Amino acid sequence: MENIFGLSASVLGIFGAAAYIKDTYQRKTLPHRFAWFIFLIISIISFASQYELGARASLFFAGWFICNNIIIFSLSLREKGGHGGITTINIVGLVLALVGILFWIVLSSPLAALLSVLAAEIIGATMIVFKIYKAPQSETLVMWATGIVASGLNILAVGKLDFALLAFPTYLFIANCAIVLAALLGVRAGNKTLNS
Repeated sequence: MENIFGLSASVLGIFGAAAYIKDTYQRKTLPHRFAWFIFLIISIISFASQYELGARASLFFAGWFICNNIIIFSLSLREKGGHGGITTINIVGLVLALVGILFWIVLSSPLAALLSVLAAEIIGATMIVFKIYKAPQSETLVMWATGIVASGLNILAVGKLDFALLAFPTYLFIANCAIVLAALLGVRAGNKTLNS
């Protein structure tokens, strides 16, 4: 049953990401460059640490995440293809994320790696929350909404009550909820454009 949940999460993730990639390619969606760079690094580390912790069925979704992040980050680097230039807040966020990754390397523990990665991932998600609140139309909301369902299924794919294995999919569920909520609040506030 866990394999069905894991594969279903991946299919939903691919569906949402395909819409996001299409909109990014057409420059309708402007991914936050620093956030997606952080997500790319973290998705690779998360996959490796989850594998070391014994995850199997939930790795389908984690594997797709790596491919997705490579594509989106690459598209964001095109001229007028993304958001997030070199600013103090972006540099600080990136440095903090890299510190989290450094902790993983130094501690040589899969659980420590996962916790460090989660801290770094939260920084990237926070960048998107602020961006999507300011400019809700700059993101493809369907990806984040399907991400809620996909990460929920991925939680079920874990198949047991294990903090180490549940931490990342639970974080993804919460982050996707926060991003969707920020978009809805941004629309309600009448926000439409990015200032930087």
